[in-house]
Amino acid sequence: MHSVLTIARKEFRQIFLSPIAYAFLVVFIFFVTFMFFRDFFLIRQTSMAQFFGLFPIAFAIVLPGVAMRVWAEERKQGTIEFLLTSPIDTWHIVVGKFLACLALVALCVLFTIWVPITVAAYGDLDLGPVIGGYLGSVLMGGACIAIAMFLSAFTQDQIVSFLLGVSVLMTLVLLGHPYIASEFGPGSLMGKFARVVSPTTHFESIGRGVIDLRDVYYFVAMTALFLYLNARVIDLRRWR
Repeated sequence: MHSVLTIARKEFRQIFLSPIAYAFLVVFIFFVTFMFFRDFFLIRQTSMAQFFGLFPIAFAIVLPGVAMRVWAEERKQGTIEFLLTSPIDTWHIVVGKFLACLALVALCVLFTIWVPITVAAYGDLDLGPVIGGYLGSVLMGGACIAIAMFLSAFTQDQIVSFLLGVSVLMTLVLLGHPYIASEFGPGSLMGKFARVVSPTTHFESIGRGVIDLRDVYYFVAMTALFLYLNARVIDLRRWR
């Protein structure tokens, strides 16, 4: 556990030594707040559903930019060989890097706390969906980071890693969009599969303030699965 926390602290410092972290932090906050308040001041509805509804797309665009450097930066600096030949277990390395990225996700989400405070000033705000939305955001962010990290392990180029991550995450996010899901036909097997696989469906459920353990399990299982696959990919390189 000590090695995991050591790697996490080191990775977190490295993230903020790069201007990329600040750029994506600003892009995320600006995107979700601007898109929300653009319509909020027109309709004046004290609901956070539209605000949290922007998170899946924002995460699909922003988080691959955070994860793209996880393995590529190690190769660029020549420290990947040190990590792979060290006595530290591969699983600890992967989890440590994941926790550092997840901390950045938590910061992104935390820096939007002024939004519900502003909305509450215009009327009574239901705290249930707000709490659910923030909990779901961290859970979904963790799953997206795990997927993007797994994809980044297959390439040495950060741009390729970013584009691959955006493509896969955006596809998963859009599968849960009502319009896309309806294209498969109501009650169709493909439609049901799209809703089960897409993080959007599970996030929207939590965002309504209904904490269903099946949705929590989905995000935890997706995160664990792709962290495991990431460790296996790195192990193949380690013992090659």
